[in-house]
Amino acid sequence: MNIYRIRSILLATALVFGAVSTPAGAASGAAFGVASPVDPQGAKRESVGKGWQEVTIMDNQGFNQPMEVGTVRIPEDWVTRGGVTWDRNSQCVGNMMRMSWQATSRDGLQGFEIRPGYNWQVQGTEIQFNPCAPMPINSVRAYLGMVVNQRYAGRARILQYRDRPDLVEAMPKNPPGPGGARVHYEAGQMLIGYSQDGREFRESLITTISFSEMQGNVVAGTTNIYAQHAPDGQLDFALGERLRNSMRAKKQWVDRWGQTTREASDRIAREQSMGITKWHNDRMAQINLKGANDRSQIRQQTLSEVSQIYSNTWKSTQETDDRIQRRTLEGIGEYNTYKDPASNTPVRATIHNDYVWRVGDGRYISTDNPNYAPINGDQLERLP
Repeated sequence: MNIYRIRSILLATALVFGAVSTPAGAASGAAFGVASPVDPQGAKRESVGKGWQEVTIMDNQGFNQPMEVGTVRIPEDWVTRGGVTWDRNSQCVGNMMRMSWQATSRDGLQGFEIRPGYNWQVQGTEIQFNPCAPMPINSVRAYLGMVVNQRYAGRARILQYRDRPDLVEAMPKNPPGPGGARVHYEAGQMLIGYSQDGREFRESLITTISFSEMQGNVVAGTTNIYAQHAPDGQLDFALGERLRNSMRAKKQWVDRWGQTTREASDRIAREQSMGITKWHNDRMAQINLKGANDRSQIRQQTLSEVSQIYSNTWKSTQETDDRIQRRTLEGIGEYNTYKDPASNTPVRATIHNDYVWRVGDGRYISTDNPNYAPINGDQLERLP
């Protein structure tokens, strides 16, 4: 299993309700909606007294049959909708499982949600072989601000932000991650305000982000985003904390989730390895083909050069033989051979004179007088 995907899995499972998705996927046309009174398939609700009920969060997609993800205690008159869905096309395994669940009062004015989070590489530290996309987000405050801007498209105002060291303190104190990765957590809470249907609302957003750094590469992941909304002046922060702290995960589902993400990670690692091997083989084939072509060109060039050497040698030998033959005949005939530049033909003249001239009427004159220079005459050069 690729060590970078192992890190993504461990970050996603730091909290058992770590739900993931792209931030854009969390956007909706309204800030919130009234939950349907019809519970998700297989969901259970049970009164626990004093105006409270315990309800189940369901996963109806992941494992061929509905499974209980966990339970939450909510006010007895509230209704719920949503649950866990899966994006099995995601190459970033931490972003495969998505949780989007909501409990609201029957008039929809108050509500508590578990919204999808996200896993990513911090931009500027990303590496090619980690399939999680890079984002320029390196703090929990920046992440919550981005989520608000994307979800509310500029309609919401950030009123307050505070760090939540109590949530960080509650995280497991684990040794360094795979490969010696250094892990730390950040948690924060953001208060925003917006208008909907002519009424002013307040909403609290809480999340915890894990940052894992190894060899300069930083992988970040949200566990989930808890959102609580109510009309301005009615937001009960203590209620939100009670709802969030009442959540309990089902071990059977957590185990199946972990198994599914590990299997997906192994599959993606194999596909990536096969892709790298194929690329390597294709590249080697290209290199081998180019090498064969280069070697063929070298052989052709070598043959051409050898042929030229043979040709030049034959030509030189032939010229030498011709020169020897000519000199032999010149000795026997007692003449020298000159070249007429006008007609480019050889001219024979007696060996007893050293100078040969071609005069204007086309005749050749041989003389031993070095000062002889006829008008319109051209002196011929002796062939070597």
